[in-house]
Amino acid sequence: MSHNDIFKDVLAAPLGEMISEIGTGVAEAQFAIDAKTIENMKQIYSSDDETVAELRNIGYRPTWYVIPEATAEINMALSLRQTQDRNGNRKTELQGTTVDASYQNQFEFNVQASSKLTLKFLPVPAPIQVDNLNIVPHVVGQPLATAKVLLGRLGIDHQVKPANAADSKIVTATSLKAGEFIEADQRL
Repeated sequence: MSHNDIFKDVLAAPLGEMISEIGTGVAEAQFAIDAKTIENMKQIYSSDDETVAELRNIGYRPTWYVIPEATAEINMALSLRQTQDRNGNRKTELQGTTVDASYQNQFEFNVQASSKLTLKFLPVPAPIQVDNLNIVPHVVGQPLATAKVLLGRLGIDHQVKPANAADSKIVTATSLKAGEFIEADQRL
């Protein structure tokens, strides 16, 4: 394998993976924007600063920003690659290599010969089933009263079974782990 083939293999990636990475990048950017807005909201409602207190008193709320859609245009060289798994099954995969100045110079590639991939990411409503799901919050180790309020706010039906009198004030365990999905009619 020549030096150029090694360089090309390093830059090349399955097209599906490239698209997935771009979509993940958009989702991570939206998450970071949302997290910053929440951080700003917490600062407004927990700060003793006079200016911040005035903002709070007039009902100021941080702005929520969204990425309503994201479009990416990528010049790339496309190639087909065949691979073989351990069982001897052959798979043909479309590989894409982004064409930038470095690639053009290294391989004397004419950008006019490249393919252009245009992607558009749009937000869509979540599937209906998601409305019937909650995510179990972290309540183990919290006071029982606090956990009850949190679970009530989330609409999660719960049942308390204290192991003994000493444990009745602190949550020691839940039937599902924090972060797991729970259906609306399921009891925690």
